[in-house]
Amino acid sequence: MMAQRQPDKKKRKRKKLDGPKIKKKPPAVAKNDEFEDMDADAFMASFDNDETVAPKSDVPVQQKTKTKKKGKKTKPLKPDDTPIATSEPVSEVSEMAPEVPSKDNIPNSSNVKKGLSKLEGKDSDFFKFLQENDPELLNFSGGEEDSDDSSQGESEEEPEELETPVGEEESIMSDEGEGEEQEQEQEPEPELEAEIEVPESSSIPVTSSLLKKWRNNLEKNSLPTWKQLIRGFQAAVITAKGDEPEDSMKYVIVDPDVVNKVIMMCLEYSSDLLKHHLGDNPTSSTKWNKVKLSLKSYLTSLTELLGLLTSNDVLCAVMRHCKAMLPYYAAFSRLMKKFVKSHVTVWGSKAELSRVVAFTCLQAVVKKIPAFLEDILKKMYVEYTKCSKIMNPKSRDNIVLMRNSLVEMFKINPSITYTTGFLYIRQLAVTLRSVIVNKKEIESVYNWQYINCLHVWVSVLSDCDTCLQPLVFPLIQIMMGVVKLHSSPCFYPLHLHTMRLMLHLAAATNKHIPLVHSLLDTLQFCATVNKAPATKPVDLTCVLRVTKGYKKTKAYQDGIFDLTYELLLNYVSQLSQSISFPEVSFPVTVWLKKFNKSCNNPKYKSQMKQLMEKMDMASKDLTKERRSSVTFTPRDLEEVTKWENQLPESVLTKYFNTWLRIHRAAAAKKEEQEAEDVAETKEEEGGDSEEEAGPPKKKQKKMKKKQEDSPEKKSVEKPEKKKKKKKKKNKEEKTEAVSNGDSEFVDNGDVVEDIVLSD
Repeated sequence: MMAQRQPDKKKRKRKKLDGPKIKKKPPAVAKNDEFEDMDADAFMASFDNDETVAPKSDVPVQQKTKTKKKGKKTKPLKPDDTPIATSEPVSEVSEMAPEVPSKDNIPNSSNVKKGLSKLEGKDSDFFKFLQENDPELLNFSGGEEDSDDSSQGESEEEPEELETPVGEEESIMSDEGEGEEQEQEQEPEPELEAEIEVPESSSIPVTSSLLKKWRNNLEKNSLPTWKQLIRGFQAAVITAKGDEPEDSMKYVIVDPDVVNKVIMMCLEYSSDLLKHHLGDNPTSSTKWNKVKLSLKSYLTSLTELLGLLTSNDVLCAVMRHCKAMLPYYAAFSRLMKKFVKSHVTVWGSKAELSRVVAFTCLQAVVKKIPAFLEDILKKMYVEYTKCSKIMNPKSRDNIVLMRNSLVEMFKINPSITYTTGFLYIRQLAVTLRSVIVNKKEIESVYNWQYINCLHVWVSVLSDCDTCLQPLVFPLIQIMMGVVKLHSSPCFYPLHLHTMRLMLHLAAATNKHIPLVHSLLDTLQFCATVNKAPATKPVDLTCVLRVTKGYKKTKAYQDGIFDLTYELLLNYVSQLSQSISFPEVSFPVTVWLKKFNKSCNNPKYKSQMKQLMEKMDMASKDLTKERRSSVTFTPRDLEEVTKWENQLPESVLTKYFNTWLRIHRAAAAKKEEQEAEDVAETKEEEGGDSEEEAGPPKKKQKKMKKKQEDSPEKKSVEKPEKKKKKKKKKNKEEKTEAVSNGDSEFVDNGDVVEDIVLSD
């Protein structure tokens, strides 16, 4: 059939091409003489005769052409269209055209099977390769045999059209081609959609039976099972977030118990299995490329899980697992940054145990990758400043823990500590300078965040190397500026906290800081008698400033005197270890004598008198016994330091140490009593029975008042008698309170409402 149709097609082509002859000059191309007189018949004959070889031109090929396959009808030219001009000779086009096999040459299933059977004898190695890698090719089945209907063969093959260069459009259209396109457009679309659609229930729910199978395979160190477990772990993290699972996910978890089991299974098996397959150096292992993508997804889900957990025990377990997975985190730099960020947030926001575990993980990161130290120090310092804005008895322990751990990190590398310390100490100085210029912004310095930052750098520089010594003097200048910024008695607690830091730094670095005038100014405030109503004393360790109303109370005056006396003792005890103590202590003793004359409080006088006696004893000990045998001069600084280091503890240092022990023991007892009172009030609110334990004194008084103020007695008593009885009751209650030692000014829980705690 095909052989009979081919001549008819050629005749049609020739007739249509001979009809409208429109010549179009091709672009400037090197012409050959052989093609000048060629007509359309000769041009078409060159396509049919493959044996004729035309001379090749030197013009490069600028467009690709494809010839029509045999068995197809050519598309007729329209009267307005012109044939496409090519820049190549005809022979070259015929060579570029692919050979289209005839129907007799198309291989069927029987021919393919014969060829494959012959392949075993010709090339045995290639035949074995096919058996191992693609056995389906050897089991070839041609399916439906080639039918004799030419129409079926024509419908399977799509017509290949000539490719036109850019800017030109194809104008050759055939009636049969249009008919085929219309048939393709009329095909029903729902059938195609039914083939493409994916069922909604493609994800597999994770159950306890599936977890048992995974556990059995993981005990055998099965890597494919571990990859399946990772997909289940991703589903567990998504359910922990509360997000809806995606359709592309393989596993879905609904039960919260299954979520916990999947997480614990990952923590139990992941590190050992990866170490078994990858070894100590995972990136150099041969299995690294197989595990890389799944491991990366697991580590990202693991870091996300840290921010979702609320249980302290589970959080600590996950962080310990992250610490064990550090060699694999090190292979991904972005994941390493996320690891550091998540652990820093845990270090600054969670419970005490989780803070400690997070700090150990950060230390392990620095040991594994020392280049991350600077980034970790900056993030930890910023997190510390965020968490130290509020200081109260509850948050004080957490702030102290963060400060100590941050100081330990700064001790690792002194050179990096110097660069970061210079940067942040300069920031503190800049803020102080801006406040000195504009004192309306004093709250930017007089707050707990600023004081806690100073405390960190005092702790870092007090135990530092010689390379950090240049930072000591700028830090002292900043603290002196903070003390002198505002001289109001309302800010005396802040001044005393800052002076305590300076004394700590001076003792550690063996430097003298002149603090006498600041300490004596606060003592002068205590010399005046305040007639304001007495209130319960407040612990000033968590207070920076007070209101003007509370400034005039006696409780505030007592608290300021105790803190000032402690710091003055510390300052004088440090000076007592110096060879120049008798000369330095003389102006202090003169001022203390003036204070005793002007002060009317006997408690303050007795303490100052005792201090002056100890100072006198220490100065006499140095002048009469120690310095009398000295042969060197004050210019010999090395011998002076040797002599001072050989001095034993002075009388003042011993007195200061004993005073601190007594004072701290008394403060601890007060805290215990306050805790007991809080526990008793909670028990009373819980509804304890009155028979087992009698009601407290306050309740007894209230019961008496209720009984006395009953309506039966009110109707009988006269108003004058009521007033007299009330006065007698108040007197009796006061006498009972004084005799039992339960004074309202000392033990009752009167809260001072005037105190304004700084943020």
